Amino acid sequence: MSLRNFRFDSLSDAEISTPVNLERAEHNHLFRVLRARAGEIVGLLDGNGWKGTAQVEKGNILTLLSKEKAEVPGKRIHLYIAPPRRQKMDSILKQAAELGVFRIVPVLCEYAVSEPGENAVSGRWKDLLFEACKQSANPYLPQIFPLIPFRESVEDAKKNCQFLAYGSVRQEGTFSFESGDAAWFVGPEGGYAPEELALLEKIAHPIRLGNYILRVETAAVAGIAKLV
Repeated sequence: MSLRNFRFDSLSDAEISTPVNLERAEHNHLFRVLRARAGEIVGLLDGNGWKGTAQVEKGNILTLLSKEKAEVPGKRIHLYIAPPRRQKMDSILKQAAELGVFRIVPVLCEYAVSEPGENAVSGRWKDLLFEACKQSANPYLPQIFPLIPFRESVEDAKKNCQFLAYGSVRQEGTFSFESGDAAWFVGPEGGYAPEELALLEKIAHPIRLGNYILRVETAAVAGIAKLV
């Protein structure tokens, strides 16, 4: 039986057999909503690779039972995406965390339909990602970067990734990505501008995801799943 996971930012420094002090929202969810009882075991995640278990004690107290640092994934997917409108982007974020995306970089393209504010990226996005990590038991919260222009995103990908790819309906060539860092480019709902697409065709590998043009949310998840 899988454990319910809760966020505990101080997990790396916590000592076994000591009390666990969850943030108020997490504490309330465990004891007021789920009505946890003494003896139950729950999972803990800090988003930085540490995972652990804790036991519920009388008096709505948690005691740390175990902890360990998970290995960094051998494949690290960097999602470079022109954010769609809020509801669609929220869905992409949650599924990206469930699939183990390592890094998310919002990209400003010429045909962009939405530009996320700084507060959304550092606040609401992070909360959505952490909820998905708790649900999927992913110990690594995807890193989130500020919005950057398309050409800057290409340079960033070339610097940080050994393999660059984008979705295409034309036949793909053979490729091998077994380990390391891969950039997955997903354009805006209106598609890439001709000059943006031309640049991608020069430096990135086309990956065929089907016979037809996909929605942004479909392309994002399908490409990640193929690369992982």
